[in-house]
Amino acid sequence: MIITRRSWLFPYLIYILAFGLIPLITTFYFVGFNPESIKGLILDFPPGTFNLALNNTLLFAAVTALISTLLALILAIRVDSLPMRWQVPMSLIILIPYTIPFISSSMIWYTLFDPMYGPFYYLFKVFHIPMLNMTTIPGLSIWAVIIVGIWSSTSFAYLVIIGGLKSISRELKEVSQVDGASISQYYSGVALPYIFKILLTAFLVIFVLQLGNFDIPYVLTEGGPGYSSTTLPLLIFDLLYFIGNFSGGEAAAALLAAMATLPAAALLYVMRSSGFYVRLPVVKIPDKVYDSLLWLSTIIILLFLLFPVYWMVILAFRPNIYDFITPPILYPIAPTVKYFVSALSSSVPYISTNLIVGAFVALISAVLAGTASYIMSKQNIYWLLLITIYLYSLPSTSFIFPIYILFMNSGFLNTWWALILAEPIFTVTLSAWLLFNIYRDLPNEYQELAEIEGASSTYILFRIIAPITRSSWFMAMILSFIISWQLLFYPLILTETPWQFNFPPTGAQTVTIFAIEAIRSRAVDWGLLASSALVVALPVMILSYIIMGRLLEGFNIGGLKG
Repeated sequence: MIITRRSWLFPYLIYILAFGLIPLITTFYFVGFNPESIKGLILDFPPGTFNLALNNTLLFAAVTALISTLLALILAIRVDSLPMRWQVPMSLIILIPYTIPFISSSMIWYTLFDPMYGPFYYLFKVFHIPMLNMTTIPGLSIWAVIIVGIWSSTSFAYLVIIGGLKSISRELKEVSQVDGASISQYYSGVALPYIFKILLTAFLVIFVLQLGNFDIPYVLTEGGPGYSSTTLPLLIFDLLYFIGNFSGGEAAAALLAAMATLPAAALLYVMRSSGFYVRLPVVKIPDKVYDSLLWLSTIIILLFLLFPVYWMVILAFRPNIYDFITPPILYPIAPTVKYFVSALSSSVPYISTNLIVGAFVALISAVLAGTASYIMSKQNIYWLLLITIYLYSLPSTSFIFPIYILFMNSGFLNTWWALILAEPIFTVTLSAWLLFNIYRDLPNEYQELAEIEGASSTYILFRIIAPITRSSWFMAMILSFIISWQLLFYPLILTETPWQFNFPPTGAQTVTIFAIEAIRSRAVDWGLLASSALVVALPVMILSYIIMGRLLEGFNIGGLKG
């Protein structure tokens, strides 16, 4: 009977083996039996490039994770201390950047960094800073990448941390108030020690994900000027796409996977542990002063988070004659839909691919993760959950070389099938992680009663559990569609042309690659750039808000205790 109950684990296991574990192991295998690949990794670039890329990767990941976690903590404390009726609206505002794909945010930040025509012009003037474009200055370009990384990661960290604060019982807060503790004393002496595990988890998740972040440095600076902002994912892309050095690319991919394994292992250890209570210094500040400081900090952070979104909309819906004016115009003027309509009509073949591929990816992820995560949660199969989280946290470069070779030999390159088969490794693993945390709170009585009646595991999963948890399955499908919509690295490697409106379909470039085309004309047409960014971002923003409530439940990290 146990074998029957676990039978629906097999499709999930087969998939993560075929497109996750086996490609990962194969990458290390190729490198281990080809020591010359290490030489190619170093010799194909100017001296010092590899060391610079390695340092940039670690710097980008560490600073982004640290600062975004701290900013998110301030926002989470602010929201948690508000009356209940204001908490949901504030959370939705804070989470707006989370709905913006990396590629869209990078495109808009490129215009923000322009010292003459971007909004930063006013900062340079007010603070008497030399008017330099950070994206074009060696030594500063990597910090431009870091700033965008912080902007795009803060909302995610908030999502994790606010879930931790909400898990603190109301009684604990009431007891501290009865004892006369101020707001600052409660958070510094009670709440923060209690959720220290959550803070560490948020930091480690962001650190691991940023190690493999390809989109931001590629779109914002393309690793330049020279190689000053190049990271390991960009080095891998150059080796594969431009230089054609597969062995060198495999070596870099193996190194990046090994680097990600260490913090990923730490993440799994932290999530699996039952403690990590850390006593912190208790800070006593008068409530009015503390509240004022919280509001001031929150307003500054919200300006940082929301202004780029506002700027994207401004650029997308105004004539481009206003783009290159000094001082720049920061308010709406002469609204027009010309550029947005142009970008939308030009993106039809790319959007069509995204819709078809995204639908298949969403369905595959919901079915595989929905069934497997239920069995994992009810039978306490933690080893598989830990493998799931590990695979999700690895950079996409860890799997790409064996998958590319497989599709090249099978004729699947530049087809929908390549993306449909390969992309779910990023969505099915995240969906399984989130659904595990939701299923753990589902009473066992439903399954026990059905088993007494002699119901099969298939009947229990699809006729009883799935209808009860249909909103969670729907969340998994929408989230998987969103991730598929945002992906850039896999489509760049596995496709060559847009869909040709034929059948069987040939050409499979996605909307993120369409946006890349706009970047190539970014110096002359900001309106098209912003409209292209909005085309990529708008569907994601809408869908994200539909599932935001369920995401808050799924990101409750406490489910891994025990």
